[in-house]
This record gives sequence, structure tokens and C-alpha cells, in this order.
Amino acid sequence: MYANTLILGVSAIAGALADTGPGFPVQVGPTLNVTFGGNNVSPAGELIPRADTASPPNVTTPVFTSAGKAVLFMVDSDVPRNGTRVELLHWLISNVTLAGDNQTLSFSGEGEAPYLQPSPPVGDTPHAYTLVLFPQPDNFTVPSQFNDVLESRVFFNISNFVAAAGLSNPLAGNYIRVQNVSGTATQTFPPPRPTNATTSGSPSATSSIEPSPGLAAPALGAGRVAWVGIATALVAGVAAFAL
Repeated sequence: MYANTLILGVSAIAGALADTGPGFPVQVGPTLNVTFGGNNVSPAGELIPRADTASPPNVTTPVFTSAGKAVLFMVDSDVPRNGTRVELLHWLISNVTLAGDNQTLSFSGEGEAPYLQPSPPVGDTPHAYTLVLFPQPDNFTVPSQFNDVLESRVFFNISNFVAAAGLSNPLAGNYIRVQNVSGTATQTFPPPRPTNATTSGSPSATSSIEPSPGLAAPALGAGRVAWVGIATALVAGVAAFAL
């Protein structure tokens, strides 16, 4: 168990895209300022040393304008499985609340899915890890179909989770990249997700990556997230690991 703090603010800019990972299926306006250890991630998508990610990050934004609770996710979009790239859930914690100074959000405990340090396989290309924050609806619970994923973490699908849990438009997001250079590769990897010439709101990024197979495309409107299409379920038995 640990206690951590999350400092954030909600921008009033509508329609802008945040610095979520390239191709990440959830797009938001405000940006979370993310600090892992002593490393303040700048620009968004910065390639940072894995050692800096040993503990959960501190996250800040300039302005905080809303009370209530929030739900925080951290998702790796680049996990190699079955010849393709899939999502892995690194962190899910709900009941994040305002502290007394009306700027700091604090939470205690490990959350529904305790923080996992980024640990991409040795020799693989850098993985993108996106942090995204949602307002928490009343009576929030993890949809039952995700109970197994909270244990295995792999084949997570944030689009399906958002729809099943009834989450509304996200508040803010950001992402980092991490590569494991601790040894020599002992396996081959599928190619990186396809890239194109546009970015997901990050002027520093060199390309954006199409969503992994099985991800639904988001449409934001009417204060809700409407997910277009139905993602294909991926079912597989996996051993315990961290990526």
C-alpha cells in the first residue's frame, strides 16, 4: 500500500487534442504535466530512462476548477502479442479526490490495478505509455468483464472499458516512451504500429500510430464518449509478467 498525490487542473479549451500517445483511442484537451522521479516529461512522448519509472508519477496542471472524484489510467499501447501490438493496463485507480488546498488530488491505497513499472521486452522498440484522467461517475465500479484483465493486465481495451463503465469525456492526458536496453534481445518482435503524418496533439512527436486491432474509434459529444464500432474480443491465457 502507498499514498501518493496527484496535482491537476482542467483547462477550459474545448476541442483541442492533448498529448496522449500516438494513435491512442481517447483524445482530450488539457495536458497533464507528468514527473517520474526527478524527470519532468517534456516534450510529451519524451523517451525517459526506465529507472525513473520505478514509482508512480506526480502529475500537475496549472488550474484546478472542479471538485468531485476522478479515475486515472496508465496504458501501454505497444505490447507484442500474437504477431501484433495490444494494450496492457499499468495502472487504474479510482476515488482520486480534492485535497484541502483545492489544487492537489490525493489518493491512498494501490487502486483497482496497482501501478506496474514500465518494463518493455529487451530489444523491442520504445513503448508508449499514456496517462489519462476521467471524472468519476457516481457508483463507479469496474465492469465485470474486466475482472480477469485486472489480474493479467494484457489485452486491456480502454475504449471498451470507458463505454462499459459509463465514463464521460476525459479531463486530461499525457504520455511517455520507455525502452528496455538492459541486455540482449532473445526474441523477435512484430513491427511497430503503422505510422502516418499526423500527430495526436503533440507538436514534438514525429508520427502518430494507428490504433491496435480491436480498438474502437472514439467520438466525443453531448458530454459523453460515444464509441463507434464494437471491438473484437481477444482471449488468451497468459503467464504473470510486467511490461
